[in-house]
Amino acid sequence: MGHHISTLFSSLGRFFEYPVKRKPICFYRQEDFTATGEPQRKVADTQKTTKTDYDKLVELFYKRLAEQRQYNQEMKEQDRRWSMQKVVERFPGWNEVTIANLHSLFLLFDNQSNGMLGFDDFCAVLESLGDESSMELRKEKFNAADSDNDGWITYDDFLSLVYHFSPQENGNLTGLAQLCNDVADNIQFVSNLTVGEQLEYGLF
Repeated sequence: MGHHISTLFSSLGRFFEYPVKRKPICFYRQEDFTATGEPQRKVADTQKTTKTDYDKLVELFYKRLAEQRQYNQEMKEQDRRWSMQKVVERFPGWNEVTIANLHSLFLLFDNQSNGMLGFDDFCAVLESLGDESSMELRKEKFNAADSDNDGWITYDDFLSLVYHFSPQENGNLTGLAQLCNDVADNIQFVSNLTVGEQLEYGLF
């Protein structure tokens, strides 16, 4: 029995090499290579079809469409910057960061999504900014800004109300208007911190 087994292994040795060599792991698809490992030539490389006039027209259309979309996006961004610049010019002492923060607060507390704030919404904005003025003063200022007496103020009314809420001193912002600057500066400071720095300041 042992003789037959040794004879069997010796005969198999003529067909197999010991130790058996494993094929190298290849992460390419097998059909991309010939049996000898040569890369297969793709049909697209050997038979390149000529584009028809219709194909060229479609390609030109999508190219111009992409260019037009890019142009429109640039124009929108330019209009936004011009609009922001005009607002900044209307309210000296405020910068783009302050106005952008106020705009975000306006949208946040626009609970009716009608582009206007009611008195309660306005008070919620002031509370979020940390204002400590009395409800009587807020009501008085709000009613003065509500020119048509419908109980609502627009975004422009809101900016003007907040800006003129406290009288200026020697041309410098005070009270609520200056508080808006301080809040915006703090937000910008935090946004410029890394995650590690925010953890160090205990912001999480």
